[in-house]
Amino acid sequence: MPRLTKIALGCGAITVCLLATWHVLARQAERTPAARSAAPPARSATVPRPPLSAALKALDAAVASATQAGISLSCAVVDVHGDAVALVRMDDAGFLTVSLAQGKALVAALFGRPSDLGPMAASPFFASVNASLQGRMVPAQGAVPIVRDGRVIGAVGCSGGAPAQDEAAAKAALAML
Repeated sequence: MPRLTKIALGCGAITVCLLATWHVLARQAERTPAARSAAPPARSATVPRPPLSAALKALDAAVASATQAGISLSCAVVDVHGDAVALVRMDDAGFLTVSLAQGKALVAALFGRPSDLGPMAASPFFASVNASLQGRMVPAQGAVPIVRDGRVIGAVGCSGGAPAQDEAAAKAALAML
């Protein structure tokens, strides 16, 4: 028998043995109690946040406040981490107002107070936190935290009008939450 044939037969025999072993191991795994009752993977912890339905109602209130004031705003409702739950950009609101509203809301959510931080915004601490968040925080008037049971669960931020108008719209939204 030529040498190449012997090698081919040997490789075939090894392949058959490996497949048979794999089949046996797979069948045993199906029969183990752990395999039959394997729990689905755990979900990550829920992030505190206002529910979407409430956030949408709040944004409607902010839009109504802005319309009454004769201004066009963008407003954002964010969770406790500053991630968007819902946002709205009114007709004629400037394109930067969306990111500014989210940035103001991020500040209010993270610090648990209105977004106008005053002198604190110039501190090295604020600068380092903002740098770690890629400069997304906007420490300007126009956002308020959402507090439930003594705990911050998010914030509402608005941008596009004068600072007091932005905050008035954010407070109108907060009143609906």
